[in-house]
Amino acid sequence: MRALGRSGALVRVLALLFRNLPGWQHGFVCERAGRIVGNVGAQAADSGPDTWLMANVAVHPDYRRRNIASDLMRAALQHAQHSGAARVVLQVDEDNAAALAMYARLGFDRLAVRTLWERQPTPAPPQRARLPDGIELLHAQPRHWPLEQALLQSLRAEGITWTAPLQVDTLRPTLGRALQNFLDGRGEERWLALHGSEPAGWFYIARAMGGPDQLRIVARPQWAAQLYPALLTAGLARLGRRAWVLGLEHPAGDGDELWAGHNFRAVRTLCWLGKQLNAAR
Repeated sequence: MRALGRSGALVRVLALLFRNLPGWQHGFVCERAGRIVGNVGAQAADSGPDTWLMANVAVHPDYRRRNIASDLMRAALQHAQHSGAARVVLQVDEDNAAALAMYARLGFDRLAVRTLWERQPTPAPPQRARLPDGIELLHAQPRHWPLEQALLQSLRAEGITWTAPLQVDTLRPTLGRALQNFLDGRGEERWLALHGSEPAGWFYIARAMGGPDQLRIVARPQWAAQLYPALLTAGLARLGRRAWVLGLEHPAGDGDELWAGHNFRAVRTLCWLGKQLNAAR
């Protein structure tokens, strides 16, 4: 077993094999007779060095059931711990019972189950759905952040994207974030649905040069049935005619008929798993 950091070609291969993952900077590979038969990628999350992400471990079919996957994960967990990680997060397909059982044995807990949806470019956005009575929709400004934060911490404490888990505060509108978005060719919008002075819902748009764009939608349970259509169609209207795919990541089983009815296609359903690490000695 050796460090992935010395295997530049393999890193490039991983980037092609795993969708929605960052370019892996750390990890381990398993060799048998000079042949790479297993790998796991790992690195700090966007939300900071105390949280590390790991790619689903992969083992060549001819070498499975030899504890290679578990050994790779233990090596990666130890490396993350010695690098200062307080927790590790990974995602795995919901129907991968063998992987879920392995991660449970390694001490991982389930954080969330999310379905990834994709919408191909369409000629025009759908007709806007009406907001419920008593709800107003505002383009969120920095002064609204405490309301956004309270809503997200209540309903999406695990985060809105896997590359920045468990850290709602990373969405805080700051000058540094605006500058980073500019340098990355990325645009963000946040819209807040208010019932009086209380946040009832929220949607977030991330535009990327060359795509895919991203949309996230949140609503309090008592408002969801009425707010989801209004937030979705408002978000699609804001995006307008785009030349590339739109991604939506949302809790599994919540609003599925609505997304499908607006030309989204379910791509994968993934479990987010997390493990707390003891401080390295």
